[in-house]
Amino acid sequence: MGTRYGEGDVVATPDGRGVVAAVLTESFEFPQGEDEFVDISASDDQPAYVVGLETVGSAVYRASALETIDLEDEDATESTDEETLTEIVDEDVNGFDGLPEGWDRNSVLEFWSSVGGSWESCVEDMTDEFEEERAKEHCSAMKDEMIRSERWRNRF
Repeated sequence: MGTRYGEGDVVATPDGRGVVAAVLTESFEFPQGEDEFVDISASDDQPAYVVGLETVGSAVYRASALETIDLEDEDATESTDEETLTEIVDEDVNGFDGLPEGWDRNSVLEFWSSVGGSWESCVEDMTDEFEEERAKEHCSAMKDEMIRSERWRNRF
C-alpha cells in the first residue's frame, strides 16, 4: 500500500502539480469523454485520488503516482513515473459567471486546499461567511471549477 494522502493535500502527479479533491475508498464512475464515465475500482487498501491539476482539469491516481510537494515551490518536482487511472477531464463548467477578479487556476487550487479539500469541509467553512444554502451553492461551483466538470455530483 502506498502513502496515503488527504483531501486538500498538494501533490505532484504524472501530469503536473495539483490538489487532492477527493479520496475514494469505494468504486465509482469518473467522467471521461463527452457523455461517458469510466469505472474506477477503489477500496480501503487501494484508494483512488481525484486530483485537480495546476495546468487544467482533473484526473484519478493511485498513491504510488503521487508525491507531496508545495504549490508555491517553483523548484518542486512536477511529475512522477507512475501512470494515471483516467484521462484528464477538462470540461466547460459554468459554476461561476467568472472567477473573482485576479483569480486564476492556482487561486482555485489554493482556495480548495485552504478549506480542507472537500465539499463538506468547504460548506462548513463557508457557512460562517454565507447562509448554509448559499455556502452549498458556492462550494458546489468551486468543486466544479476544481474538477473542471459538473459530472462529479452524486458520484463522489
